[in-house]
Amino acid sequence: MSLFRRRSVPALAALALAAFPAAAGPFKDDLTVSNYERRVSDLSAQGLTLLFQIRIGNASARPCALTRYEYRVLINQAEYLRLDVPLDTPLRVAASGETLLSLPLKITYRLLFQAIPALADADKANCFLMGTFIFADERRREEKIPFTFGGEFPIFRDPGVALLPLRLKDLTVGGADAVFRVKLTNPNVYELFVDAVRFSAAFGEREVASGEIPGDKNVDPRGEKVFDLPTLISFFEVGQEVYGLLQAGAVNCRFRGEIDITTVWGRIKVPFDVRQNLPVSKPS
Repeated sequence: MSLFRRRSVPALAALALAAFPAAAGPFKDDLTVSNYERRVSDLSAQGLTLLFQIRIGNASARPCALTRYEYRVLINQAEYLRLDVPLDTPLRVAASGETLLSLPLKITYRLLFQAIPALADADKANCFLMGTFIFADERRREEKIPFTFGGEFPIFRDPGVALLPLRLKDLTVGGADAVFRVKLTNPNVYELFVDAVRFSAAFGEREVASGEIPGDKNVDPRGEKVFDLPTLISFFEVGQEVYGLLQAGAVNCRFRGEIDITTVWGRIKVPFDVRQNLPVSKPS
């Protein structure tokens, strides 16, 4: 019996080693994290989304998974946001492979200006994401990979729309030959490429004109452009009360519509609704 026991010790040790192979080393050095794309989407005068597209590479022969990440957002060197994001379904990174992760950062200008008042008059801002990705392997061992991604984003402001005094070239009991004068103002530091301006105009409750502003509508940085819109108004169609409104020195006007703008960050639709007491320049 004793001989059997002495010989069984190495055999049992060999079986143990076979059943429980030596623990692998840390997998942190096999992971790479890089930002391969950054873009602005959903741009409007209310805010935007700054999207960071992250590439995660795994050079190891073993798969792993991103289980959570934490980061803080610095805008113009001031902290704007701090987040800890657990992943209910871990993001798997295959062995000797890579995967992509999107980090969308929603920025609302109103909240941004409350947190950093100096940006209320700025044209753009710098943004940095600084944090840590936490990965786990099949043995549930964790490794932490720090990251820092940066970029800038615009602070977009809607173009201004205003009406200049209405010019009456002719006024009879049957109708009016009028010219609407529309001023577009660009408060931004880049040119606005305006594809279309659709509008309708009403005096009181009566619509008197509608259509699209023709011609080149692009507006220079910090510039403005005025458009003349000749309009024939038939009082038989819009109502005889409009004749009485135009005989006064001013008329209550509502001018509304939508502006289509193309930017390097995508297309933007800007609605407008202007109500003003419009001065009327009568024919001599």
